[in-house]
Amino acid sequence: MKATWDELCAGDEVAVHEARKLSRRAQAELRVSDAGGRKRRAWRDLRRAAAPLRDHDVTGEHLRAALTELGVEDSTLAYFDQTWAERRSRLLAQTVWPERPRGFDLKSGWRKEARHLAERDGRHLLKQGQAALNGGEPQAWHDWRKRLKRYRYTLELLGQVPPVLTEVLKALGRLQDAELVLALLHAEPALLRYERARLIAREEAARHAAQERVRELFPALTGLFPVQSGD
Repeated sequence: MKATWDELCAGDEVAVHEARKLSRRAQAELRVSDAGGRKRRAWRDLRRAAAPLRDHDVTGEHLRAALTELGVEDSTLAYFDQTWAERRSRLLAQTVWPERPRGFDLKSGWRKEARHLAERDGRHLLKQGQAALNGGEPQAWHDWRKRLKRYRYTLELLGQVPPVLTEVLKALGRLQDAELVLALLHAEPALLRYERARLIAREEAARHAAQERVRELFPALTGLFPVQSGD
C-alpha cells in the first residue's frame, strides 16, 4: 500500500483497484491473526473510501464495452467518454481518504486459526448460498459474494484455492457488475438516454446468465464445504 499511496490519493485507476484488493486480503489476514479492531477499521475505512471510484470504473468498463458491441456512433462514444470522465472527477473530489493503514505481521499460530475459520465459514456459506439461490434477492447474492471472497482469501493464505470457487466468484462478480450498471441506468435516466433501453436489456441478460452459471456450479461448490450432523 505504501508504494502506491500517492497514486491512490490522486485517483489513479490502477491504484484504486489495487487498494480494494489489498484491503480484502488484509481483512482475511487480520482475521486469522485475531488483530485488534483499530487495525481492522483502518483497512475497512480504506476499502470504503475507494469503493465509489472502483464501482464507477467497473461500471464504465461495462458500459463502454456495451456501447461498442451495440455499434453506436463515434459521437455517442465520445459523449460517453467525456461525461464519464467528468463524473469520475466529481467522485474523486468528494473522496476523503483515511490515513494510510500501517503494516502488520501475522501472529504465530495463524495457520491453525485459518483452517478453523475456513471450516466454520464453509458451513455457513453453504446455507447462505442456498438461501441466495432460492430467494433471488440482489442483496442476498451480494452478501454471499462478499463472504465467499473472504473465504477465498483465507484459503489463499493456506495455498489451496479450488478452481470451482474461482469460477463461482467470477460469475458472482459479473452479476454484481450488472446490478451496478442497472442501478446507475435507473437512477440517472439522462445518462446515455439514447441507448438506455438496449443497455438495460443487455445487463439484464448478463445478470440472468451469471445467476444460471452460479446455479450450474453450485453442486460442485458444495463439495468444498464440510457437512456435520445437525447442520
